[in-house]
Amino acid sequence: MDTLMQTLEELVATNAELLALALVFLAVTLLAFGALSWAFAGTDPARRRLRELEKPGSGQAGAPGRGQRKPTRVGAFVVRWVEPVGKVLQPREGWQSSGLHTRLVQGGYRGAHAVQVFLGFKVVLLIVLPLVAAGLLLLFGPYGALTDPLMILLLVLLAGIGFYLPEFMLARRTNQRQTAFVEGFPDAMDMLVVCVEAGLGLDAAIQRVGDEMMRSHPELGEEFHVMSLELRAGKTREAALRSLAKRTGIDEVQSLTTLLIQAEHFGTSIADALRERAESMRIERIQRAREKAAKLPVKMIIPIILFIFPALFLVILGPAVIRIVSGFFGVTG
Repeated sequence: MDTLMQTLEELVATNAELLALALVFLAVTLLAFGALSWAFAGTDPARRRLRELEKPGSGQAGAPGRGQRKPTRVGAFVVRWVEPVGKVLQPREGWQSSGLHTRLVQGGYRGAHAVQVFLGFKVVLLIVLPLVAAGLLLLFGPYGALTDPLMILLLVLLAGIGFYLPEFMLARRTNQRQTAFVEGFPDAMDMLVVCVEAGLGLDAAIQRVGDEMMRSHPELGEEFHVMSLELRAGKTREAALRSLAKRTGIDEVQSLTTLLIQAEHFGTSIADALRERAESMRIERIQRAREKAAKLPVKMIIPIILFIFPALFLVILGPAVIRIVSGFFGVTG
């Protein structure tokens, strides 16, 4: 009986070792194949041209810098591996009006395959990070490390990090864009007031503001440029304004959209309404700057306590402590 149990234990240990070796071989093979595909994907002219044609902004007239970016190896990896995985997970209908698509647009990812790439990255990172960690543990860790509960918890944690990392990056980019919109929108409003008072129509003024803002605030200038293209394509002004508010997701654009729609419906002066709104936006920006300045002393408490006070105490009290210690040992000696 003991011999049979010992034989079973040896068989299980042998199979576990073979399974671990098979997983390591599979992970290393997939990583090597992916690395080779990523390295040699950009050498095929046909695939490079297809990727350029698949870009939503390629060949647009009037948009500086659009369609001129060279294809990268990361883009080839996305097109070949990440996008097909996301295509399986993407819903067939209704994804254009989903909250995920809105968040991607607010983050600046307005391409036709943005949802597919986002979902594909979540699944790929969910699988790749635990596989890489498991391979490293099997190669460099102690024997049986994968059966340790802490290591299993670590692999589950890595899978969760890989799944939610694209969400974090999207939220970070959206916050950066919205901060840039908030900082640059008062300048855009001033320029819009100047253009309207100079005699330009609102559509022409929006186009001119988009062209001028490309230099100082490129994110906001790009959104105005997209709005101008929508107006030239036949979209109504109200629908274009609501699309602008949806793409930016900030309160300033929401209030401007409401203001211009009301001015158009009731027949009031657009220039007067824009001037008042521009003045209020300048006041709000000054108030935000004052608020940040008022919060600065509170935020400086922690660095002062952790970094400045110890150095200051060392410089002031250090010589005194040295003299006290030397005098004490001198007296006792």
